[in-house]
Amino acid sequence: MTAIEGIVGEPRLKYIHTAISGLWGKPTNLNNVETYANVTLIIKNGADWFTSIGTKSSTGTKIFSLVGKVKNTGLVEVPMGITLKDIIYKIGGGIKGDKKFKAVQTGGPSGGVIPEQLLDLHVDFDELTKAGSMMGSGGMIVLDESDCMVNFAHYFLKFLSDESCGKCVPCREGLRQLIYVYDRKIYNCSKILL
Repeated sequence: MTAIEGIVGEPRLKYIHTAISGLWGKPTNLNNVETYANVTLIIKNGADWFTSIGTKSSTGTKIFSLVGKVKNTGLVEVPMGITLKDIIYKIGGGIKGDKKFKAVQTGGPSGGVIPEQLLDLHVDFDELTKAGSMMGSGGMIVLDESDCMVNFAHYFLKFLSDESCGKCVPCREGLRQLIYVYDRKIYNCSKILL
């Protein structure tokens, strides 16, 4: 919205909802394209049709960006409640080079990593949260046995630190401290971790 208004992109206060004060201080319906795309289908087919897909608490479908060490990458639309295993193995075709699956990272840079023992997890908002991750933007990065989880975590720490607006102390300073701990530890045991 700030870009449309011709000013520098800065985070807005979360307690001021855009439906009350958005673009140029006017009520603004702000949402993502995926949500808008569902509106016409819901109007055409009805709310009962939409809620018949998915789980009780997470209805409809979700689009994921399936990338990483999976044979078939790309955008996939799946019903909520499908298992991670079905997404990775049936839709994604399994792990490249037939290597062993290690984990899948969901929810974008702020999300979490779901290990192999939770491969039968049903994908919906509640289940991903219980597993320590989230739906987020629909990113799904598949990792295999050759991926180093420490280096993977460091990559996202650096990304989040570089992208932080710096306005809140936990994010600004917390990320810097985590990177400092990583850098301090990696020098002491680089042969083990790399």
